[in-house]
Amino acid sequence: MTGLEATRAALRELEGRPFTAIGRAATLVWLTFGDDVPWVDHRGEHTVRPEMSLHLQCRWRLVNGVSTMVQEGDLYVPGARAGAGFEAGGDIGTSRFDDRVRTVTELIAADVPVVDHVRIGDEFDLQLMLSSGTSLEVFPAGRPEWEDWRFLSSGEERAHYVVENGSVFKV
Repeated sequence: MTGLEATRAALRELEGRPFTAIGRAATLVWLTFGDDVPWVDHRGEHTVRPEMSLHLQCRWRLVNGVSTMVQEGDLYVPGARAGAGFEAGGDIGTSRFDDRVRTVTELIAADVPVVDHVRIGDEFDLQLMLSSGTSLEVFPAGRPEWEDWRFLSSGEERAHYVVENGSVFKV
C-alpha cells in the first residue's frame, strides 16, 4: 500500500464521526472529531482527548455553499479585540480567525455536523464534506521542511499521518 493509499484509508475513519471543535495554537489550526477518549499524557496524568484531530499549517478554508466561514488567512488579520500591537499567532481572541471561529463553534454546538465523506487528491489536497453542508478544503503548499497537515488518531497502535512537501510519512 502506498503512502497515499494508507493515508486515504486512515482518514476514512473520520466518516460518520462528529466534527466537535476548531481552534488554534499560534498559527496552527486544529479540528477535532469523534468522542473524547481516555488518555495518559506525557506526565503520566490521566485525562481525555479527542478521538481524532487534524492539524493544519497550510492554506485551508471552511465553506458553506459559496460563503467562506473561516480560512487560513484570517489568522493574520486583526480581529475586533486586537490592540495596536497585533501579532499573528499571538493571544487567542485577537485575530479575525478567533472572531469567526466563535460563530462556527456556536453552529457546531447547535447541530453537531458529522463527516459524510473524505476526499484526498493525488497531491494530498484534502476535502471533508459535513452533514451540515459545510466542507473543509485543505491545500498543501509543498514547501520543503514545512508540515502542511497532520492527522492524529487516538489509540496505542495508531500512527500519525504527516503531509509535508507533497509526500506523507507516518509518525
